[in-house]
Amino acid sequence: MVSKAERLQKQYAESLEKAKSAKAELDKLRKEQDRKAKSVARKARNNALFKVGGLVELAGLLDSDKGALLGGLMAVAKTLEHGPESPRFQEWKQTGDARLAEREKTRNPASVNTKTAADQNAGS
Repeated sequence: MVSKAERLQKQYAESLEKAKSAKAELDKLRKEQDRKAKSVARKARNNALFKVGGLVELAGLLDSDKGALLGGLMAVAKTLEHGPESPRFQEWKQTGDARLAEREKTRNPASVNTKTAADQNAGS
C-alpha cells in the first residue's frame, strides 16, 4: 500500500515534469515569435533601404562619390531639422514630388488617360 506522502510526492513529480514541458514549449514559442518579429523588422528595413536606393538612382546619384553623397545627405538631414515648414524643405519636396509624378507617368502611361475606348465611343 502506498502512503499518502508517497502518492503526493509522485503527483508532485508528475506536475513538475508537466510544468517543465510546458515551460520548454513556451520558450520555444517565444523564440519562434522573436525570430518572426526580427524577420518582419529586417524585411521592413530592407524594403526602406531598397526604396532609398531607388531614389538615389532616380536622382542620378548612383555613381556618385560615396563621401560626397554622404556629405550631401548629412547637409540635407541638417536642413530637415528645421522641419517641413522651412522654405528649403518645401522647395526640395516640390521638386521631388514633381520628379516622382513624372516617373509615375512614364511607368503607367495608361493611368494618365483614364477613359477607355468604350468610354470615348459611348460619349460620341
